[in-house]
Amino acid sequence: MASAAWRRRKKHGTYKESDSVTTPVPSLSPPPVPVRPDRRRDRPRWPALVLIGAGLGLVPWLFVLAFGLPATAVAAHWSTAWAGFDGLEALSLITTGALLGRRDPRGCLAAAATAPLPVVDAWFDVVTATPGGDRATAVAMAVFPELPLAITCAVLAIRTFPRRDPGAILPRSA
Repeated sequence: MASAAWRRRKKHGTYKESDSVTTPVPSLSPPPVPVRPDRRRDRPRWPALVLIGAGLGLVPWLFVLAFGLPATAVAAHWSTAWAGFDGLEALSLITTGALLGRRDPRGCLAAAATAPLPVVDAWFDVVTATPGGDRATAVAMAVFPELPLAITCAVLAIRTFPRRDPGAILPRSA
């Protein structure tokens, strides 16, 4: 805080630089943050290339499946497949709820992994249902519990993703 004498001298122009304090004042700015090398450049590119290649390789396979599979098929373990998938869906929802209830930062990962499961469930329920009452039930189940659960999980995955403090972000190297 400035003294009354200093203010008077400053006002009348009699203030000299030698009147100021000569002891060094510590800087109020934070210390410089060390720049970390960009580790993305150190990572191998082959996993990304393998995944892109696998995805592109599936495109022709989609045509084989769409036009080569029979219209109907009998599955010996149909009930086991559906019970297993619905069990996975239930376990994922319970795990996501438990992690989010404890405010565990891994809850966003569980929510992200859980979000597509109700979509897949709704898709297969609708496309495998016989026309009529079964299809109407499948569509109703997709519209009410399954798709809103998927949307809820996706929104929770985004909203609970841990964010860095903007001041903690390291500057990019030039």
